[in-house]
Amino acid sequence: MSVVLEVRDLAVQAGNIDILHPMSFIVEAGQTIAVTGESGSGKSTLARAIMGLLPEEFSLTGEIIFENQNLKSLPENTMRHLRGNRIAMVFQEPMTALNPIRRIGNQIADTLRLHGQTSGHDIKARTQTLLDRVGLTKAGVSQKAYPHMLSGGQRQRVLLAMAIACRPSLLVADEFTTALDARTQAEIMVLVEELARENNMAVLLISHDLGLIRHYAKNTVIMRNGRIVESGDTEQIFTAPSHPYTQALLSVSLHGTRHEPLRPIPVPAAIYQEAEA
Repeated sequence: MSVVLEVRDLAVQAGNIDILHPMSFIVEAGQTIAVTGESGSGKSTLARAIMGLLPEEFSLTGEIIFENQNLKSLPENTMRHLRGNRIAMVFQEPMTALNPIRRIGNQIADTLRLHGQTSGHDIKARTQTLLDRVGLTKAGVSQKAYPHMLSGGQRQRVLLAMAIACRPSLLVADEFTTALDARTQAEIMVLVEELARENNMAVLLISHDLGLIRHYAKNTVIMRNGRIVESGDTEQIFTAPSHPYTQALLSVSLHGTRHEPLRPIPVPAAIYQEAEA
């Protein structure tokens, strides 16, 4: 498979504070790679660095190679063209990503119009095709619906329709199933799998749901305090984790029950020493 995204020694700083320490990984076409870790580990910062959506006070070093282009060196107008076109992102809370006072059909059409994928009456037809593909038409949802009229799962399907409108090479999904019930999560992830196969699309799945990751991701990156502590084949990591933090994370997340107190995940002494330095 061809490499769609290659992160090379990427690091992020805010002033003198290291947010992400140098990290490297690749994502291949048609592959789902997951990034996981505790809250505050740097998962969303990584996603936003790839998308070029970090605050101005953040600085980056290293390289983000997407389809043979270093995104870090591209001007903002070029990045705007890539975002939503070749690289798409689905966020955790659709009600903040969708305009509450505009019909969903118009919002999907905006994506097509912005990137010049179609024109005139073809936009409405393409929008309808997208609604059909993500299963909203079958559920009785029309282009005239407003976001508040839809369930959480249906709103996420609208975001997916917008994300795949231009047939991107890379989909970045940042905790986008967190607020959904287990059945809806599974339906959405099956849909993402199908879309990835149809379009040979790479998926970067940012999630703290280890059960979801184990089922859907080919490879997994484990993050802790802005560092990658372990990465590789998902099943290998889940069955034989090599890093103590990964072992503790899996033990807490997969083996704990609501009747058992969660065991604290130990922080290596080296991290304390670095923080005091």
